Amino acid sequence: MNLLAKAKLIELSEDERLAASAEPPQEALAARPETRAEAPVLPRLREQASEEPKTMPAASALPSLAEACPDLDGDALEGHAFEDIFAAAQVPSSPYPAEKLLRLLDGLRAMDAGTRKMAVLAMDAADDNWQISDCLSDADLKIAALEDHKRQLAAQLQERERQSTELVDQIRRVLDEGTAAIRKQITELEQLLEREVTRAAQETTSVEAGLRVARESAARETRRVDAEIDRLREIPTIFRAPGAAH
Repeated sequence: MNLLAKAKLIELSEDERLAASAEPPQEALAARPETRAEAPVLPRLREQASEEPKTMPAASALPSLAEACPDLDGDALEGHAFEDIFAAAQVPSSPYPAEKLLRLLDGLRAMDAGTRKMAVLAMDAADDNWQISDCLSDADLKIAALEDHKRQLAAQLQERERQSTELVDQIRRVLDEGTAAIRKQITELEQLLEREVTRAAQETTSVEAGLRVARESAARETRRVDAEIDRLREIPTIFRAPGAAH
């Protein structure tokens, strides 16, 4: 419209003159094609979208359970030899260990409890190398060692549960922080995409409008030049002799 007004082909209203004065002239836009090339929409959008999230926590930062409590895996909680447990509890050796008396009692299972007891007491009386009191003391010490081992197992399991709870809480906290950061970036990228799509649409409309104005201007100029050519041809048509070279 501004170009048409400059060509004296139309008369702009007051609102149109104000709008035209606020917009850069199409000649200025056409004279600076490098302005559009300096900041292409799609390459800049791809560059921003390809940036790695700076707030995303690295997965390697999460502490592993094996590193936090290496001595509390499943294999470490079971399978300890009784001899090792008794040695750790410093149970002294016995002249007649409780396990030996248990094997003797297993061999007498065919007897009733009273008869078995009398048979063992008779063996004790017949052999001065051991006494029933030795077996009783050995059994008491080993029972106490095993009970202490059970308490240690319970304490280890409780510590494992505490550490596991802390690790799970930390993992969930890091996940929540990472999720919030990613969602924030998604929102920002969506907003950027919306702005770029709007800007691209505006620029496309501006370019197409400029092209339309240029086409109309070229068509008018072509008609004007054709009219002048036709007007000038009147002279050679009238005054050139027939058969003369053009």
